[in-house]
Amino acid sequence: MKYNEQTKQWESPYWHPAVTTDSVVVGFDGEQLNVLLIQRGLEPYKNMWALPGGFMRPEDESAEACAYRELREETDVDDIYMEEFHTFSSRDRDPRERVITIAFFALVVKDKYRVKGGDDASKAMWFPVKELPELAFDHKAIIELALERLRQRIHFEPIGFHLLDKEFTMPQLHNIYKAILDPPEDDIKLSDRRNFQKKMLKLGYIRETGKKVTGNPHRSPKLYTFDEGAYQQAKKIGMRLEF
Repeated sequence: MKYNEQTKQWESPYWHPAVTTDSVVVGFDGEQLNVLLIQRGLEPYKNMWALPGGFMRPEDESAEACAYRELREETDVDDIYMEEFHTFSSRDRDPRERVITIAFFALVVKDKYRVKGGDDASKAMWFPVKELPELAFDHKAIIELALERLRQRIHFEPIGFHLLDKEFTMPQLHNIYKAILDPPEDDIKLSDRRNFQKKMLKLGYIRETGKKVTGNPHRSPKLYTFDEGAYQQAKKIGMRLEF
């Protein structure tokens, strides 16, 4: 992609219409949600932070394959589950030309991944969702929509478990729900841990492992796990988590 100083236009070698993918990878650090960003090494928006992503290859690459490839090349993150959640097609979202992007979304256990910049990304880093830097393109809007979808879905689907290890404590799960739903500080319904635990256990798909956290001299919280089979049964009757 080159900028012609005479015509003041971007000249594109890419196929038309130009299509890209962008990936919103969300991780949890125990207290708050984080988003994986890359620092752009090329114009436009060189040195600004952005979502991992790039142009689809014109031969036979699908949008999903493009999303995984770009994420791997730019951040060294691989072997995660992502799903498509929205297409962004505003005419002025990219200064080079009309570019349509297909956005993907993933939830991961943040500490399991050691990210590093690669390809045309000079850096790759996690940023708290409440402390995001100025972002290139319309990536702020993409992240905001991804988080809104996450807040909507967590009432119906146990997606928060993707942010946890296989075994977890109830306070850890409670912290994830608070981080995702971001309630006001005086929201008693969600801030009450006992009430939260009662509601979660009532759903029927969180069960005790019979184990406790070790190495805590004062208190040893119980460890729980997510029961996929029980969730599928609960899903049939449309169970919803209400706060």
